[in-house]
Parts: sequence; structure tokens; C-alpha cells
Amino acid sequence: MIFLQRVKKLTEGEPLKLILLFSLPLMLGNVFNQLYYVIDAAIVGKFVGTDALSAVGATDWLNYLFTSIVLLFPQGFGILIAKAFGKKDQNTLKLAIQNSIFLSIIIAILVVLIGELSLRHFLVMMHTPDEILDLAVLYLKIIIYGVPLNMLFQINASILRSFGDSKSPLIAMIVAALLNIGLDLLFVITFNMGIAGAAIATIISQGASGLVVLFFVIKHKLVSLKGFRIDLKIIKELVILALPVAMQGVIISIGGLFVQNVINSFGKVFIAGCTASNKLYGMLEICATSFGLAMTTYVSQNYGAKNFKRILEGVNKGAVLAVFMSIFISVAVIFLGDYLISFFVKEGEANRVEVIKVGYDYIKVMAYALSTLYLLYTYRSALQGLGNTVIPMLSGVVELVMRISFAYTLPSVFAELGVYLTEVFAWIGACMLLIPSFYIVYQRKKHFVEYELASFNG
Repeated sequence: MIFLQRVKKLTEGEPLKLILLFSLPLMLGNVFNQLYYVIDAAIVGKFVGTDALSAVGATDWLNYLFTSIVLLFPQGFGILIAKAFGKKDQNTLKLAIQNSIFLSIIIAILVVLIGELSLRHFLVMMHTPDEILDLAVLYLKIIIYGVPLNMLFQINASILRSFGDSKSPLIAMIVAALLNIGLDLLFVITFNMGIAGAAIATIISQGASGLVVLFFVIKHKLVSLKGFRIDLKIIKELVILALPVAMQGVIISIGGLFVQNVINSFGKVFIAGCTASNKLYGMLEICATSFGLAMTTYVSQNYGAKNFKRILEGVNKGAVLAVFMSIFISVAVIFLGDYLISFFVKEGEANRVEVIKVGYDYIKVMAYALSTLYLLYTYRSALQGLGNTVIPMLSGVVELVMRISFAYTLPSVFAELGVYLTEVFAWIGACMLLIPSFYIVYQRKKHFVEYELASFNG
């Protein structure tokens, strides 16, 4: 049985306060989540060297391709769960959770199989330098084997967030991040396991975080396997919602792979600098992704409750707050970026100065345009909360087109700066689609529900 009194409703109270309080634990959780990759890269760069750091960086977009599937399918499933919760539909709620778990297991197995068969071919196609190819394959293969452990966390965290619980996933990520730091130091420095040690530390930590969120799901009795059954109608609805969300991540990743191909052509020093920058970029993105998760849950619950006035108020206020936060973060990065990049580069490394300069130049360009990224996440997630996952997927297509177009044209004119600008133009293109689309979809959904209610009362 599911006990609703243990969870948090986002359908009552001041919208901005609710969104902020709900997103703060998500932000902290995402900080610790990103620490997996930041710490891996920093320790590998500091204690193994530039080749190892470049190998980690060469896998970034390919890693994102596989892990985004594991992340975004559960996120899509959570839309139906949150909507059913807001609607107080216990039967749909139970079936949505049960079938989400079933689908997550299938997806995790498929990702491992596809990754095992294809990852070396992908890295070769991306012109990964020969001297780091084997290291890149080793690192990514271990990460792929850990996908089921990552899925254990993602699906249970999605269930908790759908019920308004953003604190339990935070606890899990704190445990995982602290464990990852200790294991990184042990495996990479003490046991001298190199890049493989960093990857093994990551998947063990992901497994630990998965067990922690599973504990909270069981403790709060949010899942009941009693009378478990595969419901084809529910599965169809889950897939319709989640597939575009996941495809959005896949499409964005494909664009990133083209960018990575261009980055690889500049050599391993440039790859190392971009790697350090991308790890810091993950930290810059944290508030944006957290606001996105909060916005999806907030809009989904209120959409289920048919409270459109609250939806509009929450999205508008959330967008303003997101911009203010992005400006604050941008200023900090512009002033501290080169210092932070230096943590990823080994002291005494022959190309240390060049690597730091590349990383700082890249992160600085992204910092100037960070508000665009934050608006992108806010409106993309709000659309998903309204049950429209197709337009967010199309925004991924826009990003794909922009990344490919500019990655293969701007560098010939602006050299390295052209690579940096490619990411920014992709954000701008997606925002141009997402922002007006939200208000159009919102009005259509609102009018449709009002018409239904009027017809029912009539």
C-alpha cells in the first residue's frame, strides 16, 4: 500500500517557495553526483597524467549517450507517476511504478549489450588518438558494465521525486560521492590501478547510491509488488512519455559526438583542456538540471490536479529565479575558472599551461551564455510536465543540427574559439523553440481542460 501522507504535495502553497525548497536538495544531490566525474578526472589528471585525462575526456559524449538513456527513461516514467499522484489515482499510480521498474530492467540490459558491442567502434569513428584509444576503451567498458547499478539509483530516485521527495536521493548521492572519493584515492593512488581504478570506484559508488534510494522507497512503502502485473496500456503510456525524453538525450549526444570528433582533431592537449572544462561545465549545469527536475514534478502534479493558474505562476517565477542564479554562477566561474581548471592538470606536466588555457577559454565562453542554458532546462522540463515530450525531443534535434553545422564550420574561421561557440549556439537554437512552445502548449491544454469541465457540468 502507498502511504500518501509520507510524501510532499506541490499542488498547495507558494509556487516559487515550493520549487526552490524542492530543487535545493536536488542541486546538492547533483553536486555530489557530478563529483563522481569531476573527482575521477581530477585524480586521473593529477596522479596519472595528461594521456589518462585525455582518455577520460575522449569518452565524455559517448558516455553521455549511454548514461543519458539510463537517466532519461526513468525521468520520463516519473511524469506519469507524478501526474497520477497529483490526480490521486491509486490504481494507475501502483501500475505505473511496477511497470516502470520492469521497463528499467529491460533497458539496463539492452544498454550493456549495445555498449559492449559498439563502444570501440564508436571511439575509432570519432578519431580518438591511437595513444589514448585503449585507455578510453578500458574506462568506458567498465562504466558500461556498471549501468544496471546506475539504473537502480535512477528509477528509485525518480519514484521518490515524483512523490515530492528530493531529500532521500540527496542522502544517497552524499554517501556515493564520499565513497567515490575514498575509493578513487585507494584504487588510483594506493593500488596504482590508473584509469581502471577510477572507473571501478564510480560504479561501486553508483551501486551504493542505488541501494540507499531503494531503502527509502521500501521504507516509505512507495512500491508494492503484490499483484504485480505487466499492463500493456500503462507500458504504452510510459513509453509514449519516456521515449521522446530519452531520444532527446540520444539526439543531443549524437551532436556531441560530432563535436568530440572535431575536438579530437586538435590533439590530446586540446582534448585534455576540453575535458577539464567539461567536468566543470557539469557543475555549472547542476542548478539548471535541478530546476528542471523540480519543474517537471511541480507541473506534472498540478497538471494532474488541473490547476493551470499555479502551473503558469510557477514556471514564470522559476524562469526568473533560474536566470538570477545563472548570473551569479557565471561571475564566479569567470573569476575562478583558471584556478579550478588547474586542479585537473598534473604538476610539472610539460603541457600544463596550454591545457589550463584551453580549459579556461572554453568554460569562460559557456559562462557568458549560461542564462540561456538555464532557460532551456526550465521550459523543456515544464513542457515535459505538461505531458508533451515531443517538442523537447525536437529541441534536441535543433541542438543536433546546430552542433553539427557549427562544429564543422566555425573552427575553420575562428579555430579553437569556433569549438567553444558551437555549444552556445546549440543552446540558443533550442531556447528559440522551447520558450514560445511552452506558452502555446499551456494555452491549448488549459482550454481543452476548461472545455471538458464545462461540458461535464453542462
